Amino acid sequence: TRLVRDWSSDVCSSDLTGLLKGKSIIITGGGTGLGKSMATRFAELGADLVITSRRQNVIDETAEELRQQGGQVLAVPCDVRDPDQVQHMVDETVKTFGKIDILLNNAAGNFISPTENLSPNAFKTVVDIVLNGTFFCTQAAGKVMRENKGGVILNIVTTDRKSTRLNSSHALI
Repeated sequence: TRLVRDWSSDVCSSDLTGLLKGKSIIITGGGTGLGKSMATRFAELGADLVITSRRQNVIDETAEELRQQGGQVLAVPCDVRDPDQVQHMVDETVKTFGKIDILLNNAAGNFISPTENLSPNAFKTVVDIVLNGTFFCTQAAGKVMRENKGGVILNIVTTDRKSTRLNSSHALI
């Protein structure tokens, strides 16, 4: 006998409205791409969001889109390579939402180029954002999470979805 799964009753298609209500989530690189997509879904699920980017205009635009969909969003400019800016982002999150439940390290330094063509400076930029920035954010948010007796940290690393070879140095870190 062959079993057929009825996906229509799966939790993925269920009404999950409010699933993240009362949860505060920081998304680095939250103004565009994957970060923006995740922010949109988290807002639909009721989360309080902090989106960050080096470009204020980008996160302001995204924050306004999310607010129009009913999300509560704080847009904080932050270069994750700078520990002082990261601490400011964490402080603003706690000031606004009182806690940090989830940190989503999504900021990226991508150069869509074969790795062998990257300059030393380009590679240094990738490392500074993806490795050092992730550390700075994790360290700062982690202190708040420890004080609050818990939290979740997710680190995103991706490569170019259209290629079978590693064309994004981000994937090599």
